[in-house]
Amino acid sequence: MSSRDDEAMLETVEHFRQRRHLSSVDPSKLDLIIDEISIGGREPIEYVAALFDRHEIVFVGHDLPSRRTGLFMQELIPSVRAAGVQLLGIEWACVDDQSLLDELVNAPQFDEGIARSALFRWGLRHHFAYVEYLDILRSVWGVNQTRDPGSPILRVVALDYDIDIDAVTDSADLLSPYAWEHLRPRGPASRHMADVLLREFVDKGQKALVLTRTVNALTRLRRRPHSINDHIDKEIIDGRVIGCGNHVYSAIADQAATVLIHQPFTAEGEHGFFTLPADGYLDAAFAHPNRPHFPIAFDVSSGPIGRLSCSTSADGGDISQFAHGWVFLETASDVQGPTPLQGLIDDGNLAEARRWSLDPHLRRADATVTDFEAALSNAAASAELSWTQIV
Repeated sequence: MSSRDDEAMLETVEHFRQRRHLSSVDPSKLDLIIDEISIGGREPIEYVAALFDRHEIVFVGHDLPSRRTGLFMQELIPSVRAAGVQLLGIEWACVDDQSLLDELVNAPQFDEGIARSALFRWGLRHHFAYVEYLDILRSVWGVNQTRDPGSPILRVVALDYDIDIDAVTDSADLLSPYAWEHLRPRGPASRHMADVLLREFVDKGQKALVLTRTVNALTRLRRRPHSINDHIDKEIIDGRVIGCGNHVYSAIADQAATVLIHQPFTAEGEHGFFTLPADGYLDAAFAHPNRPHFPIAFDVSSGPIGRLSCSTSADGGDISQFAHGWVFLETASDVQGPTPLQGLIDDGNLAEARRWSLDPHLRRADATVTDFEAALSNAAASAELSWTQIV
């Protein structure tokens, strides 16, 4: 990042705090944070792998996909395997396609067609179908190809389950809360995901890396509902959104840990739907002339960093409530959207894609392959531009 970009980010943080009636960044407090990150920070892949020395399940969470984040998750696989991890849980595949994942990671050759099929319906539902994330499966396959003879394979376990599309009419509005009472016959996705984790991982005494969205990666923090993001397909108990990680933490406590990748938090109010984590202090730290070297990972569970407020987030609280660890991969100005998978939708599966899509426009009988490709590209572009939506 250039010095001009640094200055622009520092100005953005100051403007951000002024708009929200917060005091200016405290230089002495910022120096403490920079020192803590610089002294205690570690290379991100080593950091996550080392967490398995004292945790059984490590959730790595994010909401907005990026090219660098997908590559980071690929790079994690060999290191966590060496740390004793035998299972990789992923939210963006459904247990209904588990047989495809088992076939894929055991195959003598990597079959991208099988990988695409395993990710098709979840990816279609959430406009989440990217080269960098499919290649996480390729990384798992590669690790299994080079394992010592007789050693167990690294297994990929799908965590979500297919919605019951047959329970609603073709014209149903799948973005309405009413529809989801019928679409989730096996109960909330978050509880189902936790049941899979506890059954497949904990009960068998195996360590697991879990890649998921932030809402399901949080272990200690129970989120406040967001009027848009939590409108459908969320489990809300006593006025709080309960994710997979919350259920797992209730069962095994600090044997589970959360690591979040640095990106905007959700917000709700006059300033839009995104906000800077820690009310901008982390972004200020990495834009400061004495900034820590990155990519870097560091603890956020205690010390000056742990006490950083997230008052502008929809969830509130201190950053220590959100995560045990934090990964800073890239600055806002360097973020690139993920690469949409080409050819995921074609004339052969177009009718199925229309049926499984949540988007009313894409569910129409006249929706084309081009419409679906545009939706994936738009989702990638929106993720890349998320930082620019913070004012």
